[in-house]
Amino acid sequence: MPDSDSEYDLIINGAGPAGSACALAAVRAGLRTAIVERVPFPRHKVCGDCFNPSVWPVLASLGVEDAVRSLPHTLLKRVRFVSRRGRALELPLPPGAEYGITRRDFDDALLRQAVKAGAVLYAGSPVTGITRTADSWRVVTDRHSLTARVLVAADGRNSTTSRLLLPSSRSAAQTAASTRLALQCHLPLAETYRNTVALEWTKHGYCGLAHVGGGLLNLCLVTTGKKVVEAKAEATGRYGVPTDQAWSSIAPLNRAPLNPAPMAGLFLTGDAARVVEPFTGEGIFYALRSGQLAAEAARRLLTSGDTGPAHAASFYASAHRMLYHRRLWVNRLARFTVTYPWAGNASLAVFRLFPQGLRWLTSKVVPETAGGAGVRK
Repeated sequence: MPDSDSEYDLIINGAGPAGSACALAAVRAGLRTAIVERVPFPRHKVCGDCFNPSVWPVLASLGVEDAVRSLPHTLLKRVRFVSRRGRALELPLPPGAEYGITRRDFDDALLRQAVKAGAVLYAGSPVTGITRTADSWRVVTDRHSLTARVLVAADGRNSTTSRLLLPSSRSAAQTAASTRLALQCHLPLAETYRNTVALEWTKHGYCGLAHVGGGLLNLCLVTTGKKVVEAKAEATGRYGVPTDQAWSSIAPLNRAPLNPAPMAGLFLTGDAARVVEPFTGEGIFYALRSGQLAAEAARRLLTSGDTGPAHAASFYASAHRMLYHRRLWVNRLARFTVTYPWAGNASLAVFRLFPQGLRWLTSKVVPETAGGAGVRK
């Protein structure tokens, strides 16, 4: 176990994809890097478990693509959309484009690579306090005290870092436009979902399903707090979920975005900065890439002399904004159609008549979607 009162160039709160990607990039830039994580890995994480093609160039640049591709996985060959009445439209996916990998396996592998590269891990140590001195941060856990000039918040949509340092983050969570939450479990694979990722509208929200490694089916229910009991009951009948099935949950599913560089030497990454609708599978990409950018911002702060903090903050704010530029509209459209089931069902009815429109939208998430008019059922 690392000693207390240790000094680093960079402290990262959170060991998920954003935190581990940041650590990998920072260590390889020569920065003394610590990761603080409240729970030991491997651990379960609520997610759709789908990895779209945009993640592979980022993983390759981090030097971990081969390690991730070697994890238990499924190559997803088709995407299926199903209306509340059970009518389906199916499209093929480009060969090898979309992977189904559990977040338990992926997050653990990425963290192991970061530690192997030289990051120091403080596992099972929840952050209890953060203070700012003249030019550094002091991070206190239940067992350790660490200091560094740069702090990265990679601790998710309910970020402890933001809660301790940014009053605006608390009001953003309290005034979230949606009270939606996600429930998730893994089931034995049903043959109809083999090599498939599906979005199915239900009476109480929507379901995302994906074939993942280990012969499992990832089932995510998205509903509101008032309809949790009904949503679970519907899943029991529709998907054969055992009545005693254990579910994991996460909320909120959307929240006002935060300034990614709100204080000198502080950078917010992944869901800590901005939450996106989970169905499009882009969350992992945003986490990985924003983690990389935060590492570069830290390097600039530490090597730019007196102008470092302002220069780094300007760089990261601009790069973070461009990361989402011209990409987020598909995610917002997905959120609208799943938040309002009537819109999703109406859209699917139109796309059954004009499947080329759905192919075009799908290509914005998974490029070069294979041809064909889709399979109507």
